[in-house]
Amino acid sequence: MGGAASPYDLGVLNRRITSLIAAVAVAGLAATGCSEQSAAVRVGDTTVSRSDFEDELDLFYEDDELRTFVFGQVDRAQLRGDLAGGYAQQYVGAVAGLHVQFLVAETVLDDEGFELTDDDRSAAEDLVEQAVPGGVDRLPDDLRPDFLDGVAALTRLQDELGEEEFNEAMTAGFEQADVDISSRYGTWDTDQFTVTPPGGPAAAPGAADPASDLAVG
Repeated sequence: MGGAASPYDLGVLNRRITSLIAAVAVAGLAATGCSEQSAAVRVGDTTVSRSDFEDELDLFYEDDELRTFVFGQVDRAQLRGDLAGGYAQQYVGAVAGLHVQFLVAETVLDDEGFELTDDDRSAAEDLVEQAVPGGVDRLPDDLRPDFLDGVAALTRLQDELGEEEFNEAMTAGFEQADVDISSRYGTWDTDQFTVTPPGGPAAAPGAADPASDLAVG
């Protein structure tokens, strides 16, 4: 895979997992299952609802320590876009990209014949606890399990495969993944494995834009 890293690094999470994550350069929380709400991100049959996605944008904007854990040192002012109440497109794309990354990692884990265990989730929780005061308690209850599953899938894969094989498996996973991003937030670049921002500035969270939503199941 190629492409330059975005300005939004994965910080502590990136350095703990592997160099692949720095190359992909995406950040955010984990995905939810298919719902009746409009979708922001879809990978295969799994979608991330627009409302959950925008809640996550707000969460990382407002919580400095969680934001540093995921992105590294990024000033809050850099996350705002040109429109009042909106976010910078690179930030939006980074959050969308990590949704894709987490879902691909979970698919690869399954394809490799591994299953997430309670020990894997506990290890992921410990990783967050070591990096962020208050740890996973900083995450809303409805977002916490999926976030931990995403971190657990990435760390378990690296532990099982080693960095070189992990990179190869994740690269193959990205190449095979069926990814759609709502045009409101960008498009998926199948060569760079990143989210390319749309042409205009990001709208404020919650603004009406029904034409750009993905269909969900």
